[in-house]
Amino acid sequence: MTTPTRSLSLSKRRPEPVEGGRPDDAEGPSPSVIGTRVPRRRRRVRPLTILLHLILIAAALIMLSPLIFGLLASVSPLDQILSRNGGIVPRVWEWGNYVQAWTTANFSRYFVNSLIVTALVVVLDTLASSMTGYVLARRKLRGQRFLEGLYVGTLFVGLTTATLFPQYVIAEALGLDNLLGIALVQLAGIMLVHIFLIKAFVLGLGTEMEDAARVDGCGLFGTYWRVTFPMMRPILATTVILGFQASWNNYQVPLVFSLAAPDLRTLVVGVSALQYDAAEGMTPYNTVLAGANMALVPIVVIFIVLQRHFVRGWTEGSVKG
Repeated sequence: MTTPTRSLSLSKRRPEPVEGGRPDDAEGPSPSVIGTRVPRRRRRVRPLTILLHLILIAAALIMLSPLIFGLLASVSPLDQILSRNGGIVPRVWEWGNYVQAWTTANFSRYFVNSLIVTALVVVLDTLASSMTGYVLARRKLRGQRFLEGLYVGTLFVGLTTATLFPQYVIAEALGLDNLLGIALVQLAGIMLVHIFLIKAFVLGLGTEMEDAARVDGCGLFGTYWRVTFPMMRPILATTVILGFQASWNNYQVPLVFSLAAPDLRTLVVGVSALQYDAAEGMTPYNTVLAGANMALVPIVVIFIVLQRHFVRGWTEGSVKG
């Protein structure tokens, strides 16, 4: 009688290797298959695809042509810009136009003013819009629909220009006829869109972590600051870019505040005022374009730094909710 141990050992016997040194039931490809490369199929480029790319490249060049002309004209002599047949490429590359714009035209002061105003607007807008949007998304307030309808109504009516002078009078009466007053007036005009974007984004977030935070003893502000605010990073990157661009390029509000105080001019107002402050009635277009190019640099830098979150935050804030 055969013992169970012997039968078990016979059943576990390994199969005999076949010719070539590999067993019959060995898994995986053979060495000859591993070393071979599978040829890739070449994708055929359709004529329609080539035509579409050519159209897009031509459209991009057309859209970039004013920027290219501005960059070249900013380092060109003034007589070449005013001449009909001066050409686009500078005869003499005058990089001193940027130095002249920074020093003689007082652009250094205007640049600092723009940085201060824009920083105040971005910081205050980030805090106020995120808190308001969070409360509107997580709390059902009495009269909330009426308040939101009033917000939307002000967006479509467009009372910015009509209310600009009364806002300046109120700011002057409160002693805010300075850079802080400029920032507060600009803030009132850009917060509404950001509030609705943040509200829609928060509505798309789950409430599990917030519920756990409340169980641990966090109140409304603690839950917002410790839990929800870090998760708002994509939409906050979007509002930072939009707020920075709106504040940096704002022309009307700094113009009204700086009519009686030229030291309050921002860079955009300074570039525009340079045409009218020129001596002998000759507008230094090369210096003006140099200042305009300097005004573009911060916006481009901010967008490059935050572009990873920009599209995600914009689409999620627009679609969710």
